[in-house]
Amino acid sequence: RDQVDSILNQAGVEVTLYVRDDGSTDRTAELIKDVPGVKLTVGENLGVGNSFMQLVYDVPTTFDYYAFADQDDCWLSDKLMSAIYKLGDTEELKLYASNQTLVNASLDVIRDRYSTPPDYSYMQTICANRLAGCTFVWNNAFHNLISTFDLRPSEELLRNRIHDVWFAMVAAVLGCIIYDHESHILYRQHDANVVGVKKTSIIKNWINKLTNKTVRNGRSRLVQEILIKYGEFLDEETKTKLELYGMYMNDMSKKKELLKDKEMIEYTGEKAFMFKLKVLFNLI
Repeated sequence: RDQVDSILNQAGVEVTLYVRDDGSTDRTAELIKDVPGVKLTVGENLGVGNSFMQLVYDVPTTFDYYAFADQDDCWLSDKLMSAIYKLGDTEELKLYASNQTLVNASLDVIRDRYSTPPDYSYMQTICANRLAGCTFVWNNAFHNLISTFDLRPSEELLRNRIHDVWFAMVAAVLGCIIYDHESHILYRQHDANVVGVKKTSIIKNWINKLTNKTVRNGRSRLVQEILIKYGEFLDEETKTKLELYGMYMNDMSKKKELLKDKEMIEYTGEKAFMFKLKVLFNLI
């Protein structure tokens, strides 16, 4: 309820809050069903990425701006107005993202997530997305594009690479990201986070990919779908770079080129040896 109040009490804007309850076992539906300004739908559990994107597709296309909200963050009162100021009143495609203030379950401040602005290029987004969906605000033009039926990502991809990665990637290849290094959101970090700022085990990650086909090739799948859906919008240089990453499994010449691509290795943040092993075993 704290989160809902922080969204509905945003300064200077009129907000309609759409909530999709995916079969939760807590009191979510009971808490919000009678709150003015909230529109609740109940559906099956589609997973994080597909649940968020289903809301994107379902909401009316008549709003000036749109934003994602994660389950238990709290928004500062200027969050939406700060984004709207940065986005401006334009028909150009634009996606806004910001820094986050990490807090514990009691909203005690830990630190800002980034001390310097992160890299949000498409190369970085492929390898390790640095932008959080809970900070995203986008204009009507971007909403109409990304919700267009023929340009939607597959449900399979969204089970591997969630909604914020898709949004960030589309915006990155189209060159329409606006980043705000100021934080306007309290981003809770606790043991129950579905997605958060977490450290992962390299060994567990490898075992998971080798034993579970559904979590393999997330990066190359992402690139393949971007090429299919948004290829007509891309310049030749971008296309060529994406094809290297997306098609290496079926093209030995591309695989050899990717094995020598020092730039890509730097973007992943992995040891060169580990990255090359993933390429050889088709795990990218």
